[in-house]
Amino acid sequence: MPSVGYLGAGQAANMSGTTGTQVKKQDNVGRDEFLQLLVTQLKYQDPEAPMDSKEFAVQLAQFTQVEKLVSIDAQLSKQSQNMSSMTGYLGNKVVLASEDVQVKSRNGGQVQIDLSQDAKNIRVQLLDSKGAVLGQTVVDQLTKGKQLVSLDGIAVPDGQYRVQVKASSRYGAGEFSVPVAAAGIVSGFIPGPDPRLIVNGREISVGEIKEVSIPSA
Repeated sequence: MPSVGYLGAGQAANMSGTTGTQVKKQDNVGRDEFLQLLVTQLKYQDPEAPMDSKEFAVQLAQFTQVEKLVSIDAQLSKQSQNMSSMTGYLGNKVVLASEDVQVKSRNGGQVQIDLSQDAKNIRVQLLDSKGAVLGQTVVDQLTKGKQLVSLDGIAVPDGQYRVQVKASSRYGAGEFSVPVAAAGIVSGFIPGPDPRLIVNGREISVGEIKEVSIPSA
């Protein structure tokens, strides 16, 4: 009886009932296809001259090594894409979907307020977990629209605070509340499986950002 020996990818595919067109292009064989080829090869081997167990072990080891290299390459490619994406944020202003700020050494970074009208006596207040006002910074007057306000030098202990803003109409229409969100310039990032941006010395995820823009001069 003639010896069958090692079966090529096309031969094994034909014996298992598949056509050559169903084999992956450019002979790119995945894990499932490889195992199918081995099973087919064992099924159709010559019982008087069976496949060498050492050769079988070598083939399996080679495939495992290649699969690990492919996995490593995919991880490096993904990390490279993340790095490129994170680099694009550097130097840009971001506005977060949060009213919370982190204060460290009397610096709470920046907040963006959205004035519905020209205002005076704008009070940016920091609240504790119970809603009590622990500190504030006051801006004399600002025009209608989105404005950045710095919380540098605010006298509160280090920690996280919720921000609220109240202002008075410049035209004597009374006091009104102002929408506010934490904001700042992206100064760096931390790569990895869960990449983080550095804003005002605080680590944030990209998912926390609701607005990105080039900072004004």
